[in-house]
Amino acid sequence: MVNIDRDKLIGHINNLEDKEEIKRVIDKVEIVLNRYLITSTDFLNPHELNLAISVLNRFKNEVFFEIDGGYYGAENCIIYLYPHYELNIPKRDIDIFRFDSNSTIKHSDVLGSLLGLGIERKKIGDILIDKKYTYFFVKNEISNFIEISLNKISKYNISLEPVEKISTLPKKEYIYKNIFVASPRIDNIVSSFCNVSRSVAKDKIKSGDVKVNFAVEYRPHFEVNAKDLISVRKFGRFRIEEFKRKTKKGNIVLSIKYNK
Repeated sequence: MVNIDRDKLIGHINNLEDKEEIKRVIDKVEIVLNRYLITSTDFLNPHELNLAISVLNRFKNEVFFEIDGGYYGAENCIIYLYPHYELNIPKRDIDIFRFDSNSTIKHSDVLGSLLGLGIERKKIGDILIDKKYTYFFVKNEISNFIEISLNKISKYNISLEPVEKISTLPKKEYIYKNIFVASPRIDNIVSSFCNVSRSVAKDKIKSGDVKVNFAVEYRPHFEVNAKDLISVRKFGRFRIEEFKRKTKKGNIVLSIKYNK
């Protein structure tokens, strides 16, 4: 029976939530090593994937792994783990659903309705919206429940349909705008994007409601860089495109983009 020293493997990880997530990945490693089974993780964001891969590489001669999000270029993915002697493992742990798109239904509405059913966020992958269909990806262990239970998004009735794959990926459309900040500190940027006071922005950051490149950032004084992806709980997310210029009053003009 293999017992892995988790604390030794995750000693380099500072964030408590990240530690707990990687411990769950290590649980899967033990299943492969002790029971010789093929298994998979829940959905991980790119930051969590990088942490998981750094740990899984310690077992590269015993445990093989593959990453899958349900389509090429997926942001949130699961990791299949399997014994080194297995070949051509079946990838059946992700299911895809779609419904007719509604111009008023946004990404946050879909996610909110799924979470409102009591589903854990980690069981839900990417959500893709185009003019014809809205798609979302889930772990197949909850598919039957979703198919029975999800008949409304926000206040709109929907007809849910399982699909095998997406033949054409929706084209992402963005809104571009400029914001003005005194400095590239994260509290200034959150304040400007969310149209809240700087003190409210600081509270959000200290409460763990803000992520930079998928990692929770607790420091209001943290300075962002061009191309950083920032998400604020209940306000959405945006990417810093570039630092454009300084105004005569010394403020910085930032170009940002976010999904329509």
